[in-house]
Amino acid sequence: MESIRDLSAVSTVSSKYGVPCVMWCYWSEGELNEVRLVSMEHLLRHVGVPVFLVTKETFYQLEKADFPIHPAFRYLSAVHQSDYVRAYLWHHYGGAWHDVKATEVNFSPSWELFADQTVYLIGRPEVKGGAAKIKAPDGRWMPDHWRDLVSVIAWIGRPDTAFSAEMMRNLHRYLDLHLEELEEAPALHPREKRIDAANFVVRALKRRFYQITGRRPGYPLPWTVFGNIFHPLNYKYRDHVSTKLPQDQKKNAGIYHR
Repeated sequence: MESIRDLSAVSTVSSKYGVPCVMWCYWSEGELNEVRLVSMEHLLRHVGVPVFLVTKETFYQLEKADFPIHPAFRYLSAVHQSDYVRAYLWHHYGGAWHDVKATEVNFSPSWELFADQTVYLIGRPEVKGGAAKIKAPDGRWMPDHWRDLVSVIAWIGRPDTAFSAEMMRNLHRYLDLHLEELEEAPALHPREKRIDAANFVVRALKRRFYQITGRRPGYPLPWTVFGNIFHPLNYKYRDHVSTKLPQDQKKNAGIYHR
C-alpha cells in the first residue's frame, strides 16, 4: 500500500459504521527525512487502510466551506499545524490519525468497535506521565487521571460528535485569543514553542538559544497545544472513548524519532 497525496481520492474511500476507513498523517512540507521515511514505510505496510499524507498546502483542499481553516494556521509551527490538522480532519471527516511514526499494528479490525454508536473515539491508553499537564475546567489535574485518557499520537475517530465539535470550538477559541501574537511572531522553526521561565537570566539564555537555533523568541504557544485541550475533553467524554486500539510491543516499533 502507498500513501495517497491526491486528496481528490478522499471521496472514494469506504466507510464502516459511519467512520471512513482511512488514516490521516501530516508532514508540513518538503520530503520526509530518512527516519520518517522508514517510519512511513512501516506504517503503510501494516495499518490495513489507505493512508493520506497531508501537507500544509494540500490541507486547504480539505477545507469545508461552512467551517474555514483558522487564519492562525499559516503562522503555526509544523508541530502545532499537525495539532490543528488532526482535530479538523477528525471532526469534519473522521477516520484514523497517526503521527508520522512507525507502527507494526493493523488498525483495520478496530473499526468493528464502532458498531456501538456510542463510541466516538478509539485510542491507546495514555501512560503515566504522558497526560497534558493542565487542569480541566472542573479543577482536575489531568496527570492524576492518566488511566482514563488516551494518547494523542494515534486514534480512530467518528466524525461530527459532541466530543469532536467541542474540540474544534475550544481550539478555535484558543487560536482567536492568540491570533494577533502569532501574526507578530509567526513560527520560524518546526518545533517552535513559547519561552516559559520565570527567572530573568534563564529567559535571557533561552532567548539567545532560540536566536542561535533559528527559532522565534516571541512565539506565543506552549508545546502541548492539542493535549491541553484534548485531554480535559477526553476525560469529560471518557464513557464514549475506547482504549482498545492495539499497540506495538515496542514504542514506535523500536524506531527512535526526534
